[in-house]
Amino acid sequence: MPKKHSYDANLMELAIQEVKNSNMPYRAAANKYGILKSTLEIKIKNPGHKNICGPSPVLSTKEEYELVEWIKELASRGFPRKEDDIMHSLQKFLIANPRPNPFNNNRPGECWFKAFLKRQPSIRQRTSEPVSAASACVAEKDIRNWFTDLKMYLDSKNISMEDPSRVYNCDEYG
Repeated sequence: MPKKHSYDANLMELAIQEVKNSNMPYRAAANKYGILKSTLEIKIKNPGHKNICGPSPVLSTKEEYELVEWIKELASRGFPRKEDDIMHSLQKFLIANPRPNPFNNNRPGECWFKAFLKRQPSIRQRTSEPVSAASACVAEKDIRNWFTDLKMYLDSKNISMEDPSRVYNCDEYG
């Protein structure tokens, strides 16, 4: 794989301006600013050329940020998303918002998911472990702490539990 060079954006811009404005040859400008001649030519002849390797991203930066926030929000509520859940949600999004993408039936594959996790280090994929009978015991203190945490979470979202419309019957007869 060829070595990837990185350049100071200001130097690149100066070199491009020198070639365009003073008709300086590519090679002279490249030598003057320490840039490869071929890179300078590509930048001038293809102004919209992207600076990254690989295919164009499917989601915009904002959309990917919103996806990450959605995953984190659900995880904080106790509903972590699995790989399949995330890919299914993205498939539904792409069906609702059509755009060119390399996926079959608008569904991303495992490679996209792995690259997504690399781009988003704040998200971790974890595997659940079996719980032994001894550690499965829950003390009253743990349950009280859970309700305290739930109340703090609802208060942070300005959700009142005093509202009678929030009473639900959730037993097997409801």
